[in-house]
Amino acid sequence: MSTWDEEIDLLVLGSGAAGMSAAITGAHAGLKVMLCEKTELLGGTSATSGGSLWVPGAGPIVRNGRNEPIDTVWAYLRGEIGDRFDEPLMRAFLEAGPQAIGFLEEKTDVRFQHVPNPDYHADAPGGSGYGRAMTAEPFDARELGEAFALLRPPRPIYLVLGGMMVGRREVPVLLKPFASWSAFKRTMSIVVPHLLARLRYPRGTRLLIGNALIGRFLLSAIKAGVVIRTQAGLVALIREDGRVQGALIDTPQGRRAIWARAGVVLATGGIAHDLAVREALMPRHPHAHSLAFEGNTGDGVRAARAVGAALDLDLDSPAYWSPASTLKRPDGSETVWIHGHMDRGKPGLIAVNSAGRRFTNEADSYHDFVLAMYRSHQTVPSIPAWLICDHRFIRAYGIGLIRPHYPRLEPYVRAGYLHRADSLEALAQSIGVDATGLGESVAQHNRDCERGVDTAFGRGSNQLNRFNGDPQIGPNPNLAPIVRAPFYAVAVRPCSIGTTVGLKTDVDANVLDEQGRAIAGLYACGNDMGPVMRGTYPGPGITLGPAVVFAWRAAHHARANAPVQS
Repeated sequence: MSTWDEEIDLLVLGSGAAGMSAAITGAHAGLKVMLCEKTELLGGTSATSGGSLWVPGAGPIVRNGRNEPIDTVWAYLRGEIGDRFDEPLMRAFLEAGPQAIGFLEEKTDVRFQHVPNPDYHADAPGGSGYGRAMTAEPFDARELGEAFALLRPPRPIYLVLGGMMVGRREVPVLLKPFASWSAFKRTMSIVVPHLLARLRYPRGTRLLIGNALIGRFLLSAIKAGVVIRTQAGLVALIREDGRVQGALIDTPQGRRAIWARAGVVLATGGIAHDLAVREALMPRHPHAHSLAFEGNTGDGVRAARAVGAALDLDLDSPAYWSPASTLKRPDGSETVWIHGHMDRGKPGLIAVNSAGRRFTNEADSYHDFVLAMYRSHQTVPSIPAWLICDHRFIRAYGIGLIRPHYPRLEPYVRAGYLHRADSLEALAQSIGVDATGLGESVAQHNRDCERGVDTAFGRGSNQLNRFNGDPQIGPNPNLAPIVRAPFYAVAVRPCSIGTTVGLKTDVDANVLDEQGRAIAGLYACGNDMGPVMRGTYPGPGITLGPAVVFAWRAAHHARANAPVQS
């Protein structure tokens, strides 16, 4: 380019955890950094996610007394990934992980706490029952001042009382605030500050999980002097003399050519909402919904491909998955609810296909559940699958969008979200599954409950199942009979929560071309980068953990390899 509109050192495209990590790391390394977000709000999918980071050996985990030999982690990951295991890439992740998290905790306002959730296959060799994941500590958004308005809020269905965030372990207390004096005090300690905050702010200022993570990143970026631009979308990368020199950016003031001396970092969130690419690359995984941020339309991947970058397609799965139910509202809009572990893992529910037959362990991870749906669908229609339970189950645990204890069922029945019948035969007819198969499946399930052993799929036989079950139920916390009419069903379908198809990179997140050569000045991290886990899902946080770590590596590599100014 003969003329540049602006000149900086490091240009970061995308404002999720990956982009924020790269920007903050670069700024602390002495680079002048600009972070561009194409929408009006910051945070992308990270801001609305569970916010977990899977980073073995990181400080918060070690401080919680959970140090472990790295050989144990290697054994687990080799078993999970199999032949696709990329040893150099994995070594780079595991070695840099504690350093990247240590940097954030020492130099920024990002603080983490260990989350004692099991790996998703904790019983496999090297698996961990205490977990290798962290989440951001709760954050008071008032520290952001006016910048709070730039933070993408959580999805409305996850908020209560006009914008209050609630942690998973707080739900039982808030549902029964008068159960004890301690429950009442805990409830008041959450609700009262929220109501006071609402006098000045459009939503609650107590941020948790992914929103807390991005809130802390945003505060740290501001303090580090990162130049933050919203409504600044990537148009194209500019490559000259073999090196990516910068990018064209669309802004409200017009198109701008930004020169980035040290490099450009792509962190635009992947291809989840690029429908054409999705259909071309995922023909065996059709799905109508994605919980990824709507702005993740493949901008970074598309721009990189235009300058010669290679796609990474040797993956176990092209996306990460969760079963989801959808509620159609009178105005024609849809609300999508992902069924993580809050209902599927609880005792008294089974999942069946169109033959009325179970096809998997319902309490396994959300990713594994959907892959089982796709496998079953090859021989028996299994999309949608149906979650089956009775009235006792809904009262105790709720299901999908329906909350427990005092559920309001009629609106969901009228909307067709919840199917209800006084007999299993009538329920089968209502949802269009084989009545004989459903009756036999429930009967076998109920017989298994008497002994506490799932003879078909081993539900309750592993640590993840038991962790998400009900400890008050025995002998198996994941099994209870389905006997009390009326009976209910909710349809679930595959929903992607992030894509894995990304750009090939080296150990420092430098993007590679079709010949495996690094494209100087171009980096990719987050879901723009081909995944170190190769499309497998070993545990909670295996997207954000590597995203933050490889962004850290990318920024340091860009700093060390920036051309010397004449």
